[in-house]
This record gives sequence, structure tokens and C-alpha cells, in this order.
Amino acid sequence: MAVEILGRTFHLKASVAPETLHAVARQVDEQLRKIQRALPASTLTDLAILVALNLAYECLETKEEYQQLQADIEQRSRQLLQKLETHDSFPPPGP
Repeated sequence: MAVEILGRTFHLKASVAPETLHAVARQVDEQLRKIQRALPASTLTDLAILVALNLAYECLETKEEYQQLQADIEQRSRQLLQKLETHDSFPPPGP
């Protein structure tokens, strides 16, 4: 499968769907172009390192957010279970 990044064609073999690979390549290309516009005198190596750092930061940030969401869900689940257990311990109202 071929993708284009900064006008260069790369032939890749991947186990992901072609649409996914194209989306990843588009994201890398967009970030490279954005940084290239901001730092036009930079070498391709420097641009690639900056993009790698940006993407790694986004990945780490997303991972931390995911872990926080998991912790929040677990806490809320425990609270709901406690409320349900408390509710079940009361006898139903009778006549």
C-alpha cells in the first residue's frame, strides 16, 4: 500500500485497514507541514523528531485521560453498588 507524506511516496505493508493507514499518514503529513510552515529552515530529520514528540505527547495525554475515565467509572460503579445494596437492605413498605 502506498501513502504520500510531504510529497514522498512510501510503500508500506501493514496489518491495519487501508483507511486507517491513510488516516495515520494524513495526520503525520499534516503535522509535518504545520511544523514546516512554522520552522521552514528545519531539516526533515528535525521536523520528523518534532512530529514524533507531538504525537507521543498526544498519545500519552490520551492514555492518561483514559486511565482517569476508567478510575472514575470504577468509583461511580462502586458508589452505585453501595446505593443498591443499601436500598435492598430496607424492607419494602407495607400496608
